[in-house]
Amino acid sequence: MKRLLLLAALLLPQASPAAEPQWIAAFGRGTESADTDVVRLAYRHPLKEDGAWWRPTHAQLGASAWWVPDIRGTTRRFDANATAIWRAERGWGYYEAGFGGYLLSKTINNSENRLPSAFEFGSHIGVGFRLGKSHTIGIALQHLSNAGIKQPNGGIDLVLVQYTVATGTPGR
Repeated sequence: MKRLLLLAALLLPQASPAAEPQWIAAFGRGTESADTDVVRLAYRHPLKEDGAWWRPTHAQLGASAWWVPDIRGTTRRFDANATAIWRAERGWGYYEAGFGGYLLSKTINNSENRLPSAFEFGSHIGVGFRLGKSHTIGIALQHLSNAGIKQPNGGIDLVLVQYTVATGTPGR
């Protein structure tokens, strides 16, 4: 019973400061290939809340550099991405989920991963912990694939470590 009460206290809404715009730096590594690395920079802007649980709380725009093994050796790729974020802030940190689109500069084709189209969908879940008033560090699991637009659609899974800093300007 104590564990259930503790879980409820962590997940139930708590008073938190108004959401602020955020800058994010993330480093990711492929779960199936230790040779796949991603470095991402993003800007996250809070959206107006109206009480609807199904509406995203933030819009995120970002860009990434990828180092990916390819049939012809390790190559660099870039992406531009836009993601809708559902984020719940708590006194200890946050938990979140997101879904968005990614436009890759080149497709990916190797023995572990196949992303045969330049347009990919990405989804993630993550949790993070507060380091101070406006800083958090978190971890997320992300999956990218083209949802069957082009075959073979193997997708790629990433583990991301992300550092976030709020700009200090309330967004609401």
